Amino acid sequence: MEHPQELVVRQAALTLGGRAILRDVDLALARGEVVALLGASGCGKTTLLRSIAGLAALDGGSIAIGGRDVTRASAQQRGVGVVFQHYALFPNLSVVENVKFGLLAAGADQTEATARADALLQLVELEAHRDSRPARLSGGQRQRVALARALARKPSLLLMDEPFSALDESFRIPLRRSFRRLQRQLQQTCLVVTHDRAEAFELADRVAVMFDGRIAQCDTPAALWRQPATRQVATFLGAFNLIAATTAPGTLRRDAGWWAMPQDALSLRGEAGGLVLRARVVESWVGQQRTSVELRTDAGDLVTVSHDLGKPALAAGDSVDLFADPAVLQYLPT
Repeated sequence: MEHPQELVVRQAALTLGGRAILRDVDLALARGEVVALLGASGCGKTTLLRSIAGLAALDGGSIAIGGRDVTRASAQQRGVGVVFQHYALFPNLSVVENVKFGLLAAGADQTEATARADALLQLVELEAHRDSRPARLSGGQRQRVALARALARKPSLLLMDEPFSALDESFRIPLRRSFRRLQRQLQQTCLVVTHDRAEAFELADRVAVMFDGRIAQCDTPAALWRQPATRQVATFLGAFNLIAATTAPGTLRRDAGWWAMPQDALSLRGEAGGLVLRARVVESWVGQQRTSVELRTDAGDLVTVSHDLGKPALAAGDSVDLFADPAVLQYLPT
């Protein structure tokens, strides 16, 4: 097999305090792949990551890493690296000492551990800070130290729990892009937990959208963008307009369900043969480059389109025609 599976989770189930946190979850990662677990707080994504790490025991199901069943193995026996939201660095140790700590604990000698730590610090561009204490570093630099420490023992699987969410956007975006370049260079298999849709789409080869302890859809960002499996997925991704099938015009009408279309597929500019919807402006929200316009169709559906800042402003109550290519519409049963 060209890309063997590094992680296989089958029918994972876990209940806490009488509440089902994980409900028969299936998930597989190919070697070298990045998958993002995306969902709102409480959906089970962090519990799933903790279960894979060996920090939470499953009530049912199985976990295999590198072809080895680790369902009942301890965290130390699983050979995974973990990067948490809060860096958990040892404040009394230098950067290089933090990175090589796990190697020394595993029995590596000082020379080997130091060489590995220095090589990783070069990869994450922190070699100039090797002798500094964590308190002297910025948040982004501390997270890079935490990443280097997690990679020190060459884990077959790297687990990351909201790794960039504590950082300001000006640091978060460059750091996650730097991580993605490093991941590709190392061909490191990664599972990333996030609630940030833009982060999931930018970081991952596939995105697993979770609700209420289940994975509703796991697919490439492009497929999720064009073909959400359910109305719940489309609504959560926030990039779709939904039109009730019973109120849709012409040949689109059905007895139940919804028609979903990417927001960028609905416009105020008409194309020959396109779907036409009559609507009135509800409100406009001015952004940095585009204005987001909320409209209600004559059938009562609330939709959103982007409007160029350079074009005449649309005021609440204005009546407009909306256009879409029927080929991009996805029917979602109720």
